Amino acid sequence: MEATRPPGSLFKNRAFALFWASQSVSFLGTQISYVALPLTAVVVLDATPMEAGLLGALESLPFLLFGLFVGVLVDRRARRPLLIGANLIRFAALAWIPVAYLLDILTIAQLLLVTFLVGVMTVFFEIAYMSYLPGLVGKDRLMEANGRLQASASTAEVAGPGIAGGLIGVLSAPLVIAVDAVSYLVSALTLLRLPADKAPRPEAGAEGKQSVWASLREGFSLVGRNPLLRWCTIAVFFLSLFFSSVMAVYFIYLIDEAGLSSTAVGLIVAVGSVGGLVGALLSDRLITWLGVGPTLVAAVALPGFGFLLLATVDGNSLGAAVLAGVATFIGFFGIPVWDVTVISFRQTITPEHLQGRVNATVRSLSWGTLAVGSLMGGALATGLGLRQTVVISAIGLFVPSLIVLLSPVRRMRRLEMPEETPTDDPSPVGSH
Repeated sequence: MEATRPPGSLFKNRAFALFWASQSVSFLGTQISYVALPLTAVVVLDATPMEAGLLGALESLPFLLFGLFVGVLVDRRARRPLLIGANLIRFAALAWIPVAYLLDILTIAQLLLVTFLVGVMTVFFEIAYMSYLPGLVGKDRLMEANGRLQASASTAEVAGPGIAGGLIGVLSAPLVIAVDAVSYLVSALTLLRLPADKAPRPEAGAEGKQSVWASLREGFSLVGRNPLLRWCTIAVFFLSLFFSSVMAVYFIYLIDEAGLSSTAVGLIVAVGSVGGLVGALLSDRLITWLGVGPTLVAAVALPGFGFLLLATVDGNSLGAAVLAGVATFIGFFGIPVWDVTVISFRQTITPEHLQGRVNATVRSLSWGTLAVGSLMGGALATGLGLRQTVVISAIGLFVPSLIVLLSPVRRMRRLEMPEETPTDDPSPVGSH
């Protein structure tokens, strides 16, 4: 597959326009299930708190269990068939929930199994799509492409929960999940129209097929040997850990500790989602104005400031709700800026035959850490209290900013290798 680079808007690239449309539909469906799945568990199936917690953990657990091995597979296969297959399986799995509900045979065990299967297919899709995208748009337009995709995801985060709430008010939660199932089917059919790709070629000079473990070591080696990949990966570990820690207690903190109403909390979350959308839309311009390094330092410092401000919210008043909205806006703003920049950088400097393994290494660490952070947030809240957990997590969110500030990343201005990168590092540099 060869990338086409028409001048002007990236949407003039028909292949990217189709991919973006496919993902946008899928993003919206995912946000609808984000609300409908837990409501199905709690309201329809009377799930216990442990079962509800397990439901959430099963969404990210597959990254820890299978992410690295999926990365090896992605580097040995054409990526488009993996994308299509993953979406078709997600469609079939989610479609079972409304069918089982209508047949009156739906159980919590089935819901957990579907969630786990969808999570496994998400591992395949996420790693394959990040490895497929550079060949689709060209490395010189990765920042723009990732920004457009992140903006669609943030828009879905704003609109999805509200749409889900309205649909659930008319239908039941299990039936609303059918919307997400159909979104994956539409996405798969759209992906069929994308250019076919071939399995990546191994590095020049490689003889025979490596063992799985040798392939894993090669991916780890590139991340560890490249100082920029290494430091960004360390930073994303702490970002995921402390962000998921504060989000684990976010809703119960606003309601039980700060004393805000559930209606106010819904509006506050919407404001925060707008912050994520604005961050996604501005990420490319921030890179142009500030450069890569300074943008990353600022992006991962903002969540710390935002959630420290959130820790001061108290009382069910308009002023408290506005303060919480501003705090959440700030806290959410920097995350998509970080994601767009780091993912684009990683895709730019990683050789095509290592895309799957490098993306899998980082994705498994970042997404797998979300489950650990959620457990940490719950433990801190149980032992110390909700407000104290928000403060501790907010302080912890300054750690990734400090890591980036003290690393060679801070001197980056464009998506290219700095001069201090070791000369024996074989990873090529994409032009920007």
